[in-house]
Amino acid sequence: MRKVIALLSVIAVVFVMSFPVKAASESYMLIKPGLSFNGTNATCSLKVYGENNTDSIVASVTLKQGNSVIKQWSDLSASGYMNFSDTAYVSHGLTYTMQITVEINGISYSIADIVKTCN
Repeated sequence: MRKVIALLSVIAVVFVMSFPVKAASESYMLIKPGLSFNGTNATCSLKVYGENNTDSIVASVTLKQGNSVIKQWSDLSASGYMNFSDTAYVSHGLTYTMQITVEINGISYSIADIVKTCN
């Protein structure tokens, strides 16, 4: 009987430990950039969801073709949630890079460049 109780206790501990637990420092922030083309218009977009409605969000978006800056949007700011979208004129057959910088509550987050070709 003791072996059965011990076995059930071990199974119960393993079962309870298998559930994920939210750490106090875990964040639910989301940064979602986008680059799309419609003819000769490029649409640069950026959605940033802060963890709280009061989070300070500051961002910049730069669209480049090679080393040339096509268009730059600096000092974008919002509280809690940012939804940015704007267009720029581009040429077919060229490759463009969208670079993003984001700070939430003064902390910089690394965002990979988006590189796409306008077809």
